[in-house]
Amino acid sequence: MDKELGGLLGTRFNCECGRRHELPVREFVYEAGAIEALGPLIERCTGGVRRVAVVADTRTQAVCGAAVGDVLADAGYDVESILIADLHGKSPKCDDETFQTLRRAIGSRKPHLVVAVGSGVVNDLSKWVSFDLGLPYMVVATAASMNGYSAANVAPTVEGVKTLIEARPPLAVLARPTIIAAAPAQMTAAGFGDTIAKFFSRADWVTNTLLLDEYYCPFCACLIERFEHLFLTRPADIAEGKTEAIDGLFEALFWAGVAMTLVGTSAPASGGEHLLSHTLDMVADTRGWGHDLHGRQVGLGTLLAAALYDRLLAIESPTVAELPGGIDRSWWAGERIADAVAAQYQAKQPVYRLAAERIRDGRFWESLRQRIGPIVIAPGRVRQWLTDVGGAVRAADVGRTPDEFRQAILHAHEMRKRFSIIDFAWLIGILPGAVDEIVEQWFA
Repeated sequence: MDKELGGLLGTRFNCECGRRHELPVREFVYEAGAIEALGPLIERCTGGVRRVAVVADTRTQAVCGAAVGDVLADAGYDVESILIADLHGKSPKCDDETFQTLRRAIGSRKPHLVVAVGSGVVNDLSKWVSFDLGLPYMVVATAASMNGYSAANVAPTVEGVKTLIEARPPLAVLARPTIIAAAPAQMTAAGFGDTIAKFFSRADWVTNTLLLDEYYCPFCACLIERFEHLFLTRPADIAEGKTEAIDGLFEALFWAGVAMTLVGTSAPASGGEHLLSHTLDMVADTRGWGHDLHGRQVGLGTLLAAALYDRLLAIESPTVAELPGGIDRSWWAGERIADAVAAQYQAKQPVYRLAAERIRDGRFWESLRQRIGPIVIAPGRVRQWLTDVGGAVRAADVGRTPDEFRQAILHAHEMRKRFSIIDFAWLIGILPGAVDEIVEQWFA
């Protein structure tokens, strides 16, 4: 672990951004003896709780959930093992229905602490339920698949709508490097997709600072840069299972989650590229499609963001386009979903007006181009990274036809009120006109 950053765990500190940040995550244990260290770690972080609920699904229970339970039992803890059931023969989902089932299961056991054993869904559900019940939680990670381990937020599906819920981060994140390295290759590629998104989430964040006077923290925006040389110099090292690359990726994912916790929003690690993944998830549910791993879809969203920023930065004198006044309700099948999306889109209208006013200022535009240009990565380079790591690079790689993917691109800006590169592309006329060319060039 990076010693300088490690010194921030469990502290409050004054930041160059002018704010005082608080990091509730007290420990990050990434070593061979991480699971065996869990008992003493609980003692340090909680001061002596005795009843622990260990939450896993059937896969992560086999990976190390049973071992976590045994270690805690041997250390004298009263252990309640809780399995999140599969959904219709498939992996469980982080949605309101599964949340209620898990909440009843944990609530009936009356534990003092929740220990999640797993990655995205298991961690998010455990975080959400423990927050709702007023319980502390920790997580034993099983894959370098996403950046949510150390984050406070949860991104569940509630009544069919992808939602962002502010919860509480874990007291500690633990992982055994051999378990992380042995995770399915697609999960590690998903973590890579989630990590490289930060180039474009940062560009979105800077854009919103300039266009909309949004708060920005340079420290949090650049927090994971010190790990990039470990896995970005040669992304194929991840696909080949090289220890240094996978370790670097996992640490970057941990600190990306920390960045979100420190600023209290997802801005340091999530922008327009994430909205494309959320859109694909939502329409998959309404149409009965399957959907891919979040990070693999985010990788495609990152390629989209790269293509859009590439076109945006080439414009010297922008014109502001007239945006549709409402959403395409028929595309967002289901009244409840369409209502929720429409509310987000309407809440964004004042944002569009302010952004348009500033874009019309030529001096402002040139300043924006100069700030964003050094941050973003060319789409060809992003595509090569994803290819090297074994990630998704075409619509078909996540089970979508080019036309289905095209429609997701054209509707992704409607679902959240936060301004992103996809909104920007609509506002200056890149979308919808260039969508066919973009899909053909990069995703077909």
